[in-house]
Amino acid sequence: MTRKVTLLSLISVLVLILGADALSQPGPGDLFREYRWFHEEGDAGQTIRVGGKQGQSHPDRGSDHGYINAPMQLPHDMDLEGAVKAEVILEKILCHDGTTGLAIQINDSDWYYVPEASHIPIPQASYQHHIYPVVRIPVTVLKSGTNNSFRLRVDPEHPWRWPQNLINGLHIRIYYDPKTKPHHAGSITSLESGDTVGRSVKLVVDPNGPVSRIKCVDYVGLYEDVNYEGDGIYRQWHYLYFHGKLMHHIGSAEKAPFQAIWDTSWIPDQKEPMEISARITDQTDLTYQTPAITGLSLPRANVSVELCKPYDIPKKWVTRSGEKTESFDVRGDLNTAVAAQLAWSSWSPGYMNGILINGVKVFDKEGPHYQTYYHRMTLPDVSVFHSGRNSLTTGKTPRVNGNMVHGMEVNWPGIMVLIKYQKKGD
Repeated sequence: MTRKVTLLSLISVLVLILGADALSQPGPGDLFREYRWFHEEGDAGQTIRVGGKQGQSHPDRGSDHGYINAPMQLPHDMDLEGAVKAEVILEKILCHDGTTGLAIQINDSDWYYVPEASHIPIPQASYQHHIYPVVRIPVTVLKSGTNNSFRLRVDPEHPWRWPQNLINGLHIRIYYDPKTKPHHAGSITSLESGDTVGRSVKLVVDPNGPVSRIKCVDYVGLYEDVNYEGDGIYRQWHYLYFHGKLMHHIGSAEKAPFQAIWDTSWIPDQKEPMEISARITDQTDLTYQTPAITGLSLPRANVSVELCKPYDIPKKWVTRSGEKTESFDVRGDLNTAVAAQLAWSSWSPGYMNGILINGVKVFDKEGPHYQTYYHRMTLPDVSVFHSGRNSLTTGKTPRVNGNMVHGMEVNWPGIMVLIKYQKKGD
């Protein structure tokens, strides 16, 4: 298949790659709408399959044996009045290792390449991942109202002749000038910048305007934590989307006084100050992100939580192909360790066959087949850990009735370990 690549396309690719992290999230003071969508009729956990096995025809996926999907219609009535910029956010699963060249076309626009996560080693297509890349698009490619559509494609070249990415969902985010577009605003009133926070943090927003017109308030934070976002960045504004739904954020509230409680008992010890902001969404789905409460600290006199970041992550971490092992370091005093947790993102974990730490099996399995899953499990027995370097291994998925099955895909950055310490007598 021949492709025509313009100079403008090449420039846009460089801009997207170099600026991917900076474009990945709205910030305090931003005003925007998110038009969220997922493929409710899709298989493999209601996903869009992009790609296909070479030599097979996939009529449901459009032309070129599935390398370019058929157009998919978006149902939203898009508001472009006063729009200043736009972007597409995808819920991308690598799926078949070696798949490259994911790109999107909006209506009849040029093709826009989807950036890779810069903190995943090159080539990123060698490491299983589930990320949320952002593609900047011109506002002019969108249509006011309905009748917007999109197509996706991947590169047909593939090491084992079956390129495929899965898309759990996508949404179009449109930004507006808050100085010119009427909107609800507000601020967090339960905290002040420079405060210290404890195990239970009360969050309350005071909105400017009638509370009856507010649909919900979502609280997000900038701090170091488990990287469910899959991009290898542990300190960021933590949240993600699954089928367009906001997840793994601090909390949400739908009724006045829009209160949420943040339980920090498993938040890792922080080396830098934290920030918290609220996203106020009105009944028209217009969202304003409040100014951040900055300089927050999480002092702990008697308790400590260590985030052990994995390294030596295996390529092609799919458990059907055999045992896979990562490493992590423990720096705390294990004599005071009282509990631990494992956290990771996977696909099709119903086929997993146990987790071992330093050769000791600590977990069997959980989760569905052929779907996304976010794991968070507590290990009450901390005797399996060693000071210094440790190993974590996933077992090989056995055959079922003599047939090879899919296996669990472990997504970047691997399986993260948290260890909680408590001083004796406390």
